[in-house]
Amino acid sequence: MPIVGFHLEKTIAERSKKLQKGMKATHNITITSVQNEDIEMGKSTKKPGLKFTFEYNVDYQPKIGRVLIEGSVLYLDDEKIVKGILGDWKKDKNLNPEVSAQVLNTAIVRCTIKALNMAQEVNLPPHMPIPTVTSRGREQDYIG
Repeated sequence: MPIVGFHLEKTIAERSKKLQKGMKATHNITITSVQNEDIEMGKSTKKPGLKFTFEYNVDYQPKIGRVLIEGSVLYLDDEKIVKGILGDWKKDKNLNPEVSAQVLNTAIVRCTIKALNMAQEVNLPPHMPIPTVTSRGREQDYIG
């Protein structure tokens, strides 16, 4: 079943030092909790769902700055599947790889774009390579 919602609860971007040669940026995402969330499907209908809370963190080393995004992804599925996912999480903090990939990919796509923008606002470099155009010198003649 689908992802039916995405929400941000906290966004922080900070730079504590000047940029340095050789600095590195690492990024990480972690699911911090999974809980029941009844999802309204109209005025009087609720479906069982799950709220996956996550933390997306970009760390610029050596202690130059960071971007932190906390939020949640809402997931809707059959009641039996929802209970199974929640039971696995409560038992040993494990998730079905298919569900985990769906939730994490949704959060990664949305947070990566947001983190790039936030980093730019505080003059931190992008935490991942951005496509650029390079010149090749002289253009070759094309005979077609």
